[in-house]
Amino acid sequence: MQPKKRFPNWLKIVLAAFAVLFALGAIFGKAPEPKLTTAAAPATSAPPPTSTTPSPTPTPAAVTYTVGSVTDGATVVVNGSDGTSKTVHVLGVIAPVASTGCYAAESLAWATSTLSGAAVTLGAETAQGISLTLAGGQDYATLAIQKGYLKYAATAALPALAAGETAAKQAVSGLWGPPCQGTIDAPAPAPTPAPVATPKPAPATKAAPPPPPVEATEEAPAPSVYYANCSAAKAAHAAPLHRGEPGYRPALDRDGDGVACER
Repeated sequence: MQPKKRFPNWLKIVLAAFAVLFALGAIFGKAPEPKLTTAAAPATSAPPPTSTTPSPTPTPAAVTYTVGSVTDGATVVVNGSDGTSKTVHVLGVIAPVASTGCYAAESLAWATSTLSGAAVTLGAETAQGISLTLAGGQDYATLAIQKGYLKYAATAALPALAAGETAAKQAVSGLWGPPCQGTIDAPAPAPTPAPVATPKPAPATKAAPPPPPVEATEEAPAPSVYYANCSAAKAAHAAPLHRGEPGYRPALDRDGDGVACER
């Protein structure tokens, strides 16, 4: 006969506790079922944001300009490479009044020769005009003022143009010389006539007085022979006749030397 197995004390205590719990559950109702905890599903990570870089906007091609026509030295019509055209007033200059202003014809002729068909660069547009740069980099307004074809517009407040006009005045260039003398809004002044010198009349020369007639002296004998003229005296072979000789008389002695009809 095998000996009975003995349970350890701790196991007896556990079994007794379960028996008590079972009894209490029978008394108060069905024992609560153990809740199954479902592991939370891992959070779905959001897809990383897609960075969209905006495509660069293409830079429009720069518009180039060519002078189509010249109204006057300060106003031109330019044609753009984009097919547009516009009238441009050059910044900082004043042109002679067309047709009536002094030096208007010379200013227009020079501007037409310099700008017609030329490629130019336009500056920023302002209320007073636009700067115009020639193909070689020369500022058109500065060049025109220095040569005396245009005047400086002081309202533009551009010191470089003011200095160019001062130099043109000192050099008496273009419209600063005669006959305009800087006047461009009126016709050329009439030139002052030079004083005409009246020639003084030459002093009149006095004619030499005729020699006094030779009076017959008392010593001269009365002529006994008379010759009407020297031809008659020569025909009579009496010439020359000396004073006091027959036939001599003062009327035949023209030079009064006392010899008549000597030639």
